[in-house]
Amino acid sequence: MAQSKTHSDGRAADVATLMIIPFVALTFGVTWGVMLLFVFVPQHIPAFLGPMSVTHPMYILAVWAPGLIAVFLIALCTGLSGLRRYFSRLFHVNAAWSWWAFVLLALPALKIVGAIMNGAPVSEWLNLQPFWQVLGISIFMLFLGPVEEFGWRGFLLPLMRRIMTPALAGLIIGLLWAVWHIPAFYLDGTPHTAWSMFPFIIGVTSVGVVMAVVYNKTHGNLLFPILIHWQLNIQFWPEAQPWENYLNLALALLLLWVHRDVMFGRDKGLTQVVPSLAKCETALGRYPTD
Repeated sequence: MAQSKTHSDGRAADVATLMIIPFVALTFGVTWGVMLLFVFVPQHIPAFLGPMSVTHPMYILAVWAPGLIAVFLIALCTGLSGLRRYFSRLFHVNAAWSWWAFVLLALPALKIVGAIMNGAPVSEWLNLQPFWQVLGISIFMLFLGPVEEFGWRGFLLPLMRRIMTPALAGLIIGLLWAVWHIPAFYLDGTPHTAWSMFPFIIGVTSVGVVMAVVYNKTHGNLLFPILIHWQLNIQFWPEAQPWENYLNLALALLLLWVHRDVMFGRDKGLTQVVPSLAKCETALGRYPTD
């Protein structure tokens, strides 16, 4: 269902459902366009930008594309006021302590279990040396991949929820998110080149479902998808490919079963990209969650 209400300035109160199409098209177009340049015509990449790596400016542009495009479309549809209301969702953080614990601990725990399944000794369950380098990379990763979440979960998930169940929306977006990464497997200087693609697609799709459950159970909290995404990239956690992908799948299936009342109901879940003014006024702490 389209959100057709407007404010006195003529701007829409929320983003129209049809914005799904330009979001997906532009996100894939920008990211794949940039990465295919690196793959097929690297000589056209300015030399002064340096060799391909996760810190390369054009790689960062490719990674940030979902978030940047979502921000552009929100501003286009709802203006600066709508954009401010959208970002207020970062402060909808009065979730139950159990969700905070889950967001901060679940994926790291699965990574450690995956490392154990790979036969890693106890000394490799955490990456602590060199500490300051690992810390610096982890902080950098907070500002790299998690920016995607302004697009995938913050923008696309509520739009998709308008036309399907939360579970199906989470599954489709998770798969889109996984496929969107495919060019990175062909780029020198990215971690993806050391991984198997098929298990990666299973794992990332599963995390997309996990995020959809958390998103819908915490009333559209935008901070939690960002933190979950960051957990995937924090350098303190061990390398756990490919087992972490299958563990993520098991976690997604468990959450879908436990929260099936919300995730499989057509009338359940959240559909607002831009919250109303009334909801923004309660952003600092009056959202009941379970």
